[in-house]
Amino acid sequence: MTGLFDGLIGEAKDLLSPFPCRPLPTGRPAREGDPNQLLLRRDTAYELGEGSFPSVSFTAVTQDPQLAAEDGVFLWGRDLREIREDCAFARITVLRTDDIYAAGDQAAYNLIRTLEAQRFQVAPEGYMVRASALNNREQVRVSRKALRQGLSFANVGALLLCRLHANRHVLAAQVWFITLPEAPYRQLDALADRVSAVTRTLNHMLDDVSMDCRACEWKPVCDTVEGLKELHQRRVQKTETP
Repeated sequence: MTGLFDGLIGEAKDLLSPFPCRPLPTGRPAREGDPNQLLLRRDTAYELGEGSFPSVSFTAVTQDPQLAAEDGVFLWGRDLREIREDCAFARITVLRTDDIYAAGDQAAYNLIRTLEAQRFQVAPEGYMVRASALNNREQVRVSRKALRQGLSFANVGALLLCRLHANRHVLAAQVWFITLPEAPYRQLDALADRVSAVTRTLNHMLDDVSMDCRACEWKPVCDTVEGLKELHQRRVQKTETP
């Protein structure tokens, strides 16, 4: 099975390639806080991806070592202690897994959804994440106290890596943080929409294996993402085999 998200990961890398990137040390993880922590505006130094600024977040899975050879935290733009005001923000997570399709297409879909849901479950102390399952935005309030205590994207990224590796299928994880004002947020948001579309198309195939591709609303996705059409044909053949 060709990686369903490989082409999209490659496009994200191409979009960011003209901009300087800093690999960050993955040392001490940030202290984990209450997932329901409430950070008031008066205690907030600034907000990443605040409503009037671009904000993008998505997770993509691959089995290709060339797309995620090893763990890493990468930063395009200013680190948390270098930011002084609300700004644009993006977080992209690329995960290399084992052969998640070996246990069947439904198991692969369930794992993809589980890994995507991690963005709602990791809560560094003093780093209040507000993300919606209905869109690709991720807004983060960063506390003044956490910054005084040395919070950085390296700490936040290290905590995310720890949590992601709790899943035995994850072989490598990369977290990309982006705060550059001139980063291609609009194009990254369009990529995030396409990542979501691939996942929804996979779910549709699992629900209705006998669908007529000519009349299917997800046909444009299948036509542009290598692997989806192959997956559907394999499932159709399986159901037709006596």
